[in-house]
Amino acid sequence: MDRRDFLLSSSTGLAALSIPAVVSAAIGDKLLFPEVEKFTQQDWLTLATVQNHLFPSEEHAPGALEINALHYLHNFLGNPATDPVDIQFILSGTHSLQQFAKQNHSIPFAQLAIDEREKLLRKFEQQPEGRRWLTNILNYILESLLTDPVYGGNPEQIGWKWLEHRAGEPRPPANKRYWLL
Repeated sequence: MDRRDFLLSSSTGLAALSIPAVVSAAIGDKLLFPEVEKFTQQDWLTLATVQNHLFPSEEHAPGALEINALHYLHNFLGNPATDPVDIQFILSGTHSLQQFAKQNHSIPFAQLAIDEREKLLRKFEQQPEGRRWLTNILNYILESLLTDPVYGGNPEQIGWKWLEHRAGEPRPPANKRYWLL
């Protein structure tokens, strides 16, 4: 068993227990971001599961859960400056993956075992728009890792600390986030 397989298999229980709480925390801002009401609880669960699969937690490195990747994505999608085409692309890709999982396994993506998820995502990336959607999701994960915590990702600068990055000054206060200016 290689390192990635070991980490994925050992973190499955924690991730499975944590994902519903992460989903609830991420969609708790619905009143702030009514644009994301098109996304169902199942959509957010699918997105969280994909994020945790693409960027799993490791002993000495944060994963999607620790960097608040789902919350960051939620904030981005609900941001008034976000292009509605981007929102629709994430939503339609999520629905495509959910349908693809049901066609191939008869159960939701989030309920698949890790090795089944990996195989399904490899097949999904071969679908029209599948690779682009997965790349897009991975880009948002990396943004969450590197963003200023005021935008909902990188809590307590966990990503910056892991990468030994020193942020520029001054950092934005919550009332000066770019979409509020």
